[in-house]
Amino acid sequence: MTDLQAYREDLLPGLADAWNRAFVGEPNFVRVGEADLQRHVTYQDSFEPANLLVARSGDRVLGFVHFGPRANFWYHASQQRANPAEGQIYVVVAPESDRSLLRDLLTAGVEHLADAGARRVLLGPSWVHGAQPFYNGIAGAYEFPGLSSVRHTLIEIAAQAGFVPLAEYATPEIDFSDRERLAALRGVAQALQPRAREWGLRLRTRPLASPFFAGRTVAELWHGRETIAMTAYGPWIEYAHEYGRRLFGITSVQVAPRWRGKGLGKLIMLRAMEAALKDGAEAVHLHVWRDNTVAWNLYHRALDFQPTYSWVTLVKQLAS
Repeated sequence: MTDLQAYREDLLPGLADAWNRAFVGEPNFVRVGEADLQRHVTYQDSFEPANLLVARSGDRVLGFVHFGPRANFWYHASQQRANPAEGQIYVVVAPESDRSLLRDLLTAGVEHLADAGARRVLLGPSWVHGAQPFYNGIAGAYEFPGLSSVRHTLIEIAAQAGFVPLAEYATPEIDFSDRERLAALRGVAQALQPRAREWGLRLRTRPLASPFFAGRTVAELWHGRETIAMTAYGPWIEYAHEYGRRLFGITSVQVAPRWRGKGLGKLIMLRAMEAALKDGAEAVHLHVWRDNTVAWNLYHRALDFQPTYSWVTLVKQLAS
């Protein structure tokens, strides 16, 4: 069993080094420095040093596991409610080649959550509800260190430890360098626009601030005083710095119930993509549950998003 110790501030440089060694070469890997981990992790109000266990060999940090109770961090701090009966592994940082270290880190996280009263433990992507306040900004709300399907060893070890699949996701993308596809999408938007005008719908945008990622822009279709369709878009800053490609994320596509089935989800998506393009986006992507048939059909069939990566959330039930 690996010797683990709770986080101390002097271990921060080693954490950044362990991260960069663990994930280099993986799809959409983003390097981190000490300042990144401070801003996104250790300086967060909800961070508990005892919930970040560090594996060391001498003075070298080999990896770490970060965990805690699942909570809805999207609400204001006064409204956040952690659920100690449901734990979450926020991240497991270790090279995929080091099976024993991955196993020891995962086991330690589960055991500590069980001791704190957890009755089940979730292990999933870093952008999934619950892990948001820590690794969302670093990972751009999308990629590593979440549980990507390319982390075969960690998924296998988790299965051996009693974790089973709970949900599966895809990361569809549209590359704006494909001019033919872009022209086709603009044609779809132009076809939908006259009907929207007949209904008296107007488009507006407004800024959206978040403590978890860079500011975004909300695109809304509104009727009178009612917002009837909306989505948000914004750049993945860390990815742009790492790869020089301005990839934007799209989130929270919503249509008011009585306005559904009229093509407005498609229209607000198209308007958001057009606005993102004007803001300098070279591509856009998002996440979707594979069993969300309505959303899957919208993104893949109606809008021609192309799947790029896949993700899973696993769950382990603990003895009561």
